[in-house]
Amino acid sequence: MNKKYLLGTITLAAAIFAFLWYSDVLFDTTFIFGLIPYPVLFIAYIVFAIIGIKELLKGNHQFVVGLIILLATFFVVRFFPFRDAKVAWDYRFHSDKRLEVVEMIADGRIESERALTDLPSGYKTLSSDGTVYVFENDKDGIQVGFWVFRGMLSGSMEVVYSSGGEDLIWKNETGHPIRSIKPLDEYWYYVVTDY
Repeated sequence: MNKKYLLGTITLAAAIFAFLWYSDVLFDTTFIFGLIPYPVLFIAYIVFAIIGIKELLKGNHQFVVGLIILLATFFVVRFFPFRDAKVAWDYRFHSDKRLEVVEMIADGRIESERALTDLPSGYKTLSSDGTVYVFENDKDGIQVGFWVFRGMLSGSMEVVYSSGGEDLIWKNETGHPIRSIKPLDEYWYYVVTDY
């Protein structure tokens, strides 16, 4: 039982971390169905915790490692900034390709007559829903937003290229107020809005 319990706690911890890392993408693609894993993982966590505590109270100390894994999982889930870490990783991994998209929009190879612009195939993974938001593309500058999470009245996160820095981002604020702007690199920002 101890080996199965240990394997179960490791698998559960890995599933929780994977779900939290990809939860925004899952919600973007499946909408409300992306919420189903929350109660499933929570119930599994409680069941494993109860089994481990009961066995420990019986004097079976072989379950201590599994309980330590569950406790560590709780603290990581509670305090680790999954979204910020994902944005930082995502930015580093996709920055060159995103700059290509910005350059293609600036020189007209990607038409941006509408603010919400579909990305060409091969670039769709650069934004969570395969689109970018072109806030501005004229003589005053260029500002393009790549969705990290495109929420629905629950807050959205974007990696934004802005040739005019934060001032251009504030100038182009839409009807959805900006909650925060965090510089990632020259011309690149992590923007959280109320949308």
